[in-house]
Amino acid sequence: MNTHDIGTTSQLFIDDHLVDNRWGVEYLTETVIRRFHAPIKHPRNPLIPGQGGLLNVIRDEEDGLFRMWYQEYWDQSMEPRLYTYAIAYAESSDGLDWTLPRIGEHEFKGTKDNNVVLLGPTGGRAESPYLLHVPERFKRGYKYVMLYLTDDPKSSRLIGSQDGIHWDPASDTCIATDYTPDTHGTIVWDEKTERFVWFTRATNLYHTRGARRKVGRLEHTALWEEWPLRSENVLLPDQVDAETNHNYFYGMPTRIYGDTYIGFLWSYQHQQDITVGLATSRDGMHFQRPADRVRFIDVGEEGSWDGGMVHASGWVEVGDEWWIFYGGTSGRHHEIDPVPGIGLATMRKEGFASLQSPPGGGFVVTKTLICPSGRLWVNAEASSGKVRVKVTDFERKDVPGFEESRPITGDGVRQEISWDGKPIGTLAGREIRLEFEMTGTVDLYGFGFTE
Repeated sequence: MNTHDIGTTSQLFIDDHLVDNRWGVEYLTETVIRRFHAPIKHPRNPLIPGQGGLLNVIRDEEDGLFRMWYQEYWDQSMEPRLYTYAIAYAESSDGLDWTLPRIGEHEFKGTKDNNVVLLGPTGGRAESPYLLHVPERFKRGYKYVMLYLTDDPKSSRLIGSQDGIHWDPASDTCIATDYTPDTHGTIVWDEKTERFVWFTRATNLYHTRGARRKVGRLEHTALWEEWPLRSENVLLPDQVDAETNHNYFYGMPTRIYGDTYIGFLWSYQHQQDITVGLATSRDGMHFQRPADRVRFIDVGEEGSWDGGMVHASGWVEVGDEWWIFYGGTSGRHHEIDPVPGIGLATMRKEGFASLQSPPGGGFVVTKTLICPSGRLWVNAEASSGKVRVKVTDFERKDVPGFEESRPITGDGVRQEISWDGKPIGTLAGREIRLEFEMTGTVDLYGFGFTE
């Protein structure tokens, strides 16, 4: 049996990776279940009407701005059909009221009076912007590094910027020649494997629409150089997807949070809707999804601004919440010119899933951990119940002094667990289990240690 060294990384109960057992007090008729939680769409949506496409948002703590990059679309001709894309920019001080600054650097739709910040290297098409979440040592001194696609020349590229508006052409680097996978790709750095991992489409192997619309994966040891195009599909639609004709995946923007890959999976019914679901993994190869395929962000009502398709690529942290900016359209994929918009959905920090006790209460026992130093916290909604924690050894024998913690009875994402006169940091380095006793109905989202 492996003992897990978790350090100070947040541990989410999004799966049973650290769960050794869970059960209800009335164990013959009840159990502790996993509930997945969808974010709540903001009542002011759409925050940016008439704009949309694939988008990415970062909150700049230094200047207090939310910064957004999104894919601007231009239907240049209908007969013959000719269209192109550019990457546009918006900013906001509060994440709700957005400004589209007139930057005036790139001609698009016949004018430079626009908020376009990037075209291809020689002024052509640029699309699918994604700001990389990688350690600073890989950014070549730039504050922002963007992955984008272009047909000018046909390639996948990286480019750097200090302000998110002026992108340095000297940094513009092709990382995949003749490879434009036609979706929102993301590159993450996996500290455990010391590899960069790119989630995309395997269009180098599969060319027809039905074959290529799956979740592909590439990896490489370097970022700013040509990647070997040895793609592998890691997530395919299954029978549950087929029941609603969602037989394709349009993309899966992915982040690593703590030690978990979290993918926003875009399920696609051919030429119809696109919705956002969740897919999670501990190794970046084997992904799990909610058994009932609960939609994380669903389309809105028929005829609404997001009633046709929705897509999202990640979140930004705002206090104890995660804000998810998403693109939507009023029409479905087959429509020539659906009206776009950009909206917001909010959720509790680390609130993708919880272990929920039945009304009679329940228990969750972790696998064995190397106890970190510092203090223990839980992310829990216990306003209708309470949570206590005890520390045990491998054989579940109580560790003296840590038999029963003070109860947690509130709702909070960082509620400290304490024992009378006993800091848990005194157990640092020892093999322990944490046993959570929930009285009444409680949602337990996760736990962690602070230094």
